[in-house]
Amino acid sequence: MPDELMHISEGYGKIDGRCADRREDIKKRISGHRPGARLPKVTYDAEENALWETVISRLHKIHPTTACHRYIQAADRLVLPLDRVPDLQTVSDELRDHTGFQLLPAGDLVPPKDFYCGFTDSYFYSTMYMRCPAVPFYSPDPDVLHELVGHAVMLTDPLFADLYRLFGEAVSRARTGEQIDQISKVFWFTMETGLVRESGNLRAYGAALLSSAGELEGMDEVSLTQFSIDKMLRQPYDIYQYQHVLFVVDSIDVLAREIRGFLGDLLSAGA
Repeated sequence: MPDELMHISEGYGKIDGRCADRREDIKKRISGHRPGARLPKVTYDAEENALWETVISRLHKIHPTTACHRYIQAADRLVLPLDRVPDLQTVSDELRDHTGFQLLPAGDLVPPKDFYCGFTDSYFYSTMYMRCPAVPFYSPDPDVLHELVGHAVMLTDPLFADLYRLFGEAVSRARTGEQIDQISKVFWFTMETGLVRESGNLRAYGAALLSSAGELEGMDEVSLTQFSIDKMLRQPYDIYQYQHVLFVVDSIDVLAREIRGFLGDLLSAGA
């Protein structure tokens, strides 16, 4: 079991003063940004670039045996630098060329409705700060490494880009907060922390897992549950811990079919 998994409560969810100051600085830089405008330029320092390199290097070693086939293909399409935090505008431009998605800057967690509704217009809100270096291999907060390594790479895949848009359309049409909560929970257990069986092996397709070396290395320590949206809706979770329950789908085609069916049925019931 990775050391980080043994000490979750000691570091996760805590932000030291320097990290907090950096986040506030970046938040000020992106204040007032409007969709369609060039993304604000953030210059990352040597420590931030070194942290990026440390985490990316470890992920590159373990992705071949832990990431799903579609992710491996997507990572070949959107090649992120190894030695520095990439320029978000450059990543956004490449992403747009693949599936039409573009990045929007976020200073912190985005309200759920805004976050999901952005998908409808092919926008993905991305934070621009790096995680705190004290616990580098897992970040409960959505830092720029998680956004790019996890979400942006997967958003180069047309099927996944369409599923994201479908989640956005569902939230934009949801009539109640309860419906949005249900949609958000399914998104968490699929697009963030989902696993798929490929040739008899467990592989991650969820962005939170794909950007977390600690969780990928600890997958054999969690409870695995066969894919079931009904069970997802009853399963509690805490973003400030490694996930104790992960749902496994038999194929990405099954995943797409189940998500489309769930979102369609949910909205039909509320019409």
